[in-house]
Amino acid sequence: MFRISGKSDGAYGIKAIFREYVGRDFKDKLVEIQHGWTPLETALVSDLEKANKKDCRAMLAWNKRYKDDWDKKSKVPCYVTGAPFVLYRRMKGIEQNKDAKGTIAYPAHSIQNMKANFDIDEYCNKLKALPAQFHPITISLHPVDIDEFHMDKEYKKRGFDTVCAAKVPGKSFHEIFYDILKQFKYATSNEPGSYTFYAIEMGVPFFILGEPAISNNSDGRDPNTPKGDFSIIDFKYGKTAYELFSKEPFGQITKEQKDFVMSEVGLTDCISQTEIKNIFKNLKKKG
Repeated sequence: MFRISGKSDGAYGIKAIFREYVGRDFKDKLVEIQHGWTPLETALVSDLEKANKKDCRAMLAWNKRYKDDWDKKSKVPCYVTGAPFVLYRRMKGIEQNKDAKGTIAYPAHSIQNMKANFDIDEYCNKLKALPAQFHPITISLHPVDIDEFHMDKEYKKRGFDTVCAAKVPGKSFHEIFYDILKQFKYATSNEPGSYTFYAIEMGVPFFILGEPAISNNSDGRDPNTPKGDFSIIDFKYGKTAYELFSKEPFGQITKEQKDFVMSEVGLTDCISQTEIKNIFKNLKKKG
């Protein structure tokens, strides 16, 4: 079993981010937090189920579109706080290194018991064929793809160095994620994901290269996706993002891309830090 963060940090360290952001501790069971970007039009079934099974007092969402659907399906109050990683980056003033070079690639990643399937040889060949300005290229892997599918070895066979933000001891996932990202001039993947939005928000150009992965949920273990085969472009916002970031020329951030990212990470809708602090203050009083 992989370990992305400490027991009380939440997925990818997002609860640790909020503890630092609001300057206080809180009971985990009282709040649910959207942990990553979703290509779906709806709130995640998994988030709704978790909030309904415990004494949850608040749901913290990335953006208004998530909140709007949540409010139709749950009595738990939902607040648009923005993407936690973005709050962290801005809180810490993290910027791309002035001497950043090369490209960090985030291949479509697997989740527990559900592999992201795509032609790795074709993908690697496309990466190698990029113009010189995009080299050297480093592969960033999800821990599931290392622990369950040994993809680090597969990429190394094909000549790439690999990194994993969950495999560096002593720091939280989000800290290592930005430690890695800021070293690179560009970012890429074969499909959009949370990394897309974190990169663009920090000013790192991101582009899509290659075909999206096909995943199989025939056993229904993932409540958020349909049974059977699917890809990210089967979902409205997945298709929108895929098309938006597949446009050439690569290596620049267009206004259309920037506007989309700012909306998706909630910076056009989110409440203030003071308002977020008050939510946690009231949670502690009631808890």
